[in-house]
Amino acid sequence: MPVDRSILLKRALEVVDSGNQSNVTLRLIGGAAVAAIAPEGSKLYPRTYKDADYFGLSSQRKMIIELLEKLGMQPDKRFNALHGYNRLLFYDPVLGTNVDIFLDEFVMCHKLDLRGRLSIYSPSIPPSDLLLTKMQIINLTENDKKDIAALLYEFRVTNRDYDKELNGDYIAELLSDDWGFYKTFSINYGRMKEFLSNDLGKVASDKLSELIQRIESHPKSMKWKLRAKVGEKVKWYEEPEEVKPAGGGI
Repeated sequence: MPVDRSILLKRALEVVDSGNQSNVTLRLIGGAAVAAIAPEGSKLYPRTYKDADYFGLSSQRKMIIELLEKLGMQPDKRFNALHGYNRLLFYDPVLGTNVDIFLDEFVMCHKLDLRGRLSIYSPSIPPSDLLLTKMQIINLTENDKKDIAALLYEFRVTNRDYDKELNGDYIAELLSDDWGFYKTFSINYGRMKEFLSNDLGKVASDKLSELIQRIESHPKSMKWKLRAKVGEKVKWYEEPEEVKPAGGGI
């Protein structure tokens, strides 16, 4: 069932703020994260919301569980016992939805190691990483496209993640060492250029063009070049259902 945007954001920011007050690092991820840091863009590209998901550190697993239980959330003890090394699952009675907490690495079609990234931005993961979590999806949904458009509409492409800036240099460096991720990003670049091919989409489309120019001009690693020679003969992405157990989404 869809969740009201204002209610979702109120609860999500309460969780992040409570974490900050308790020295527990929790950052928003997914559609709720985009709505929180790109309010104008997300109004321009309205979508439906079903939950609020978070990112944290496995070193704080016990503290995260204690904090969320204190906030009235109910742990899925069986799921957490099986998958708690990299993911926790709770039920939030305030929103009436499941809540995912990803730990250390974001793994779907591709992998993002965020352990060293959570301290540089709040209330979400850094905007460049947030964009990457969307552009790594091999089968983009309408909501994913709207989230990407909202971020690009509201954020400038610079060399840092700060306020309304996202770090294009970081994205270029990461994709220049991982051909598979680069390949999926490039495919989604084409899809997004089509999605943004109207007057409304010009601002976001221009920023996407600027971003791809940074990526293409960045020197590629030897690992990237060797994998590029293999190309599409070998699958370059993971199937989300193979790496992401049932029980939530972004």
